[in-house]
Amino acid sequence: MLSIEEYKAIFDATPDGVVVVAADGLIRAVNPKTEQMFGWSADELQGRPVEMLLPETLRSAHEAHRSGFVEDPHERPMGVGLDLVAERKDGSRFPLEVSLSPWHQEGEGLQVICSVRDTTAVRRLRNFSEGALRASEEERRRIARELHDDTAQRLATLILRVGALARESDDVRRKELFDQVRAEIVDAAEGVKRMARGLRPPELEELGLELALQAHARTLRESADFHVRIEGTGVDGVLGRTAKLALYRIIQEAVSNARRHSGVGSAHVRLVLDDESVIAEILDHGAGFSPAGAAQGDRGLGLVGMQERAAMIGGRMTVDSVPGKGTAVRVTVPIDRGRDDG
Repeated sequence: MLSIEEYKAIFDATPDGVVVVAADGLIRAVNPKTEQMFGWSADELQGRPVEMLLPETLRSAHEAHRSGFVEDPHERPMGVGLDLVAERKDGSRFPLEVSLSPWHQEGEGLQVICSVRDTTAVRRLRNFSEGALRASEEERRRIARELHDDTAQRLATLILRVGALARESDDVRRKELFDQVRAEIVDAAEGVKRMARGLRPPELEELGLELALQAHARTLRESADFHVRIEGTGVDGVLGRTAKLALYRIIQEAVSNARRHSGVGSAHVRLVLDDESVIAEILDHGAGFSPAGAAQGDRGLGLVGMQERAAMIGGRMTVDSVPGKGTAVRVTVPIDRGRDDG
C-alpha cells in the first residue's frame, strides 16, 4: 500500500496536467505540470472556477457541459468529446485534450479528476502531414502540366519535323529541317533538365545553398525574364542538408509567388547570418496582398507549406504584405538544426 507521501509524489510527477475539480466547478488541486502548462500557480488556481482555464467565449458552453457531466458522471478518455482550446495566464491559447474520471470522496461528494494534455505538437505534426500531402500533389500537378504543355508539345513537333525530314528530297531543305530538329531536341533536353533541377537541384548537393539560389535565379532570368538578386554569404557552413533543402524550397516558393502575383519583374533575396540563426528575406515591391484574405486560395496553401517547412527545421516564417505596397517574407532558422546530417 502506498503512503500519502508516495501518492503525492506520483501526483506531482505525472507528465500530464492533473486538475481536481469539485462538483460545483471549483478547482481543489493541480499538479506542477498544470502550473507549467497554464502559467498559474497552484495557490492562484485553488478555489477558482475551472472555466478560468478557458477563453471567455467558451466558458458559458463549458459550464453547461460540466453540469451535464455532474448529473451523469462517467469516465471520458482522451480524444473523446469536446475539442477544447485552453487559455494561459498571459492570454495565449493552445489546443488540448481532457480525460475525465469521477471520484466520489467520502464527506466531500463528487470530485472530477481531469487529465489535461497539450496537443500543440500533435496538431502541428498532423498539419504538417496534411500540408506535405498537399505539396506533393501540387508538385505532381506541376510536373504533369510541364510535361503536357512543354515536353509533350516539343515531342509532337519533333515527330512532325522528322516525318517532313524523311520525305524531303531537296538537300538544302533537308539541312534546314535537320537543324530545326536538332534545335528542338536541345530545347526538349533543357526542359527536362529544368524539371529535374526543380525536383532536386544538383547545385544544392554539389555547391551549397547560395550557389543553388544563384543557379535558380539564372534559370528564372533566362526562361521567364524574371530577375532575382541574391545577397549574402556564409550560411552554408552552419546549416545541414535537411535545413538547406527546406530553406531552398521556402525561398523558391516565395520567389515563385513574387513572379506570378507581384506584377513586377524582380525580387530580392537576402541571407543574413547572426550568432544564433540564418535569416532569409524575400522582398518584392509589387502588388502585395492581404495575408488573411489569401488563406483560402492556392497562395494560402503555398504559405502553409512554407510555414510547415520552416517548422520542420525548428524555424519560423512571417509574411508582411499590404495591397499595393509589396511583400516581405522572412524566415529564421536556428543554425544548430540539421548540422548532424551533413
